[in-house]
Amino acid sequence: MPKIKLSNMDMGLGAMPQSDPMHDAQTLLNRSLGTDTGDYRQIPLQMIALNPENDYSADDTDEEIEELAHDIERNGLLHNIVVSDRTREIGKFVILSGERRYKAISWLYRERKENKYAMILCKVLTGLDALDEMLVLDAANLQTRGGMQDERRFRKATYRFIENLRKKGGVNERDAVVLAEKYTGVSDKLLEKNLMVETRLHPDILALLDRDLIPKNQAVQYARLPDDVQKILADNLASAYEVGTAELRDVNDKLFVATKTIAELNAQLEQRMRGMREVDEEIAEAQISLSALLAMTDAGDASEEMEQQIEVVRKTLGDLEQQKRMYANTISNAKAALKKGEDKLSSIGVTPKSGSAKTDDIAAMINKAMKKAEGSVAGITSKTSVNRMQKMDVAGKNVTLERLKGLRDALDGVIRMLEKGNT
Repeated sequence: MPKIKLSNMDMGLGAMPQSDPMHDAQTLLNRSLGTDTGDYRQIPLQMIALNPENDYSADDTDEEIEELAHDIERNGLLHNIVVSDRTREIGKFVILSGERRYKAISWLYRERKENKYAMILCKVLTGLDALDEMLVLDAANLQTRGGMQDERRFRKATYRFIENLRKKGGVNERDAVVLAEKYTGVSDKLLEKNLMVETRLHPDILALLDRDLIPKNQAVQYARLPDDVQKILADNLASAYEVGTAELRDVNDKLFVATKTIAELNAQLEQRMRGMREVDEEIAEAQISLSALLAMTDAGDASEEMEQQIEVVRKTLGDLEQQKRMYANTISNAKAALKKGEDKLSSIGVTPKSGSAKTDDIAAMINKAMKKAEGSVAGITSKTSVNRMQKMDVAGKNVTLERLKGLRDALDGVIRMLEKGNT
């Protein structure tokens, strides 16, 4: 793979000349995520700024930051913060990776009043443009936060990372997925599913998915369907949503079952059409061969062997034409079956009722709250966390218990809202 030589190791990717896109992208990510090279500096807290583009920390709570602060107090800062040098523009270093760690150390400095927390050892990247910074931000956060608790944020972050890799220097989609898997640890299958949902799913269905009103696995199946079929689904789901959450769930389940058959029929249709294209290519080749043989016969080569060759080619052409007719017949049947399946989709609907539509948003809130509660409780009750709890001081244990109580109170609140909405 051809590479270019950097004239200045502090140059950002945005300042580099066009070369091999894969190499350019990897150069940036290796510099930002690697630990063996780089410019490390002790930077005062007041010279570090939060990144306004970072939406990963939206769900971080004060309790989580305080818990991390206690961990850093006991064990030290195990991973350096990565910053972009923006001192010329704004007089600050902007965080690309480590916002929670920065907030935790800031909490320690305020609470403990100790000078050892007044500065942070940071890995400094210089010369980055806005796209470079976003690539580093996404790569670092996807790597450290994994799937996160918010499926929507995680899905859109992986899609954004892949798209930015493509914008950076013309990396194609397949190579972008390969790089994303390498630098984030997210599997290629999950990356491709997220990419499919974000680029191929009907906008109205995507909006329902983003609000946790339909399951991710069903949305992935819908995204594989043709646009006209997705339009039927979107119309039916929109009508069901107007009635209420229960009706939306019921209609969506029926549509999901029906679309499995349509997906299978589509796969069969594509396979048969591919077979017919291959037969057409073979027919064209056989016709060329026959024309050449006939031309040789006209030129005087009328041997018995030549006649036999012509007969073989003509028989081959006849067999191929018969195959083509069979493919045409099966394609026609598959299209008819697809039409019947699409008609069935159109007939799936709901009987209008009143009084339930106003609970939709509350139901979505409950779904999100439940997911976060389950993830938090699972994390707190894991073997690692239990061992950590045993080593905690009283203050740390109280913070963890308060966090659980806060989650329970949040759930109680949305349940009361739902009950009030049904009265």
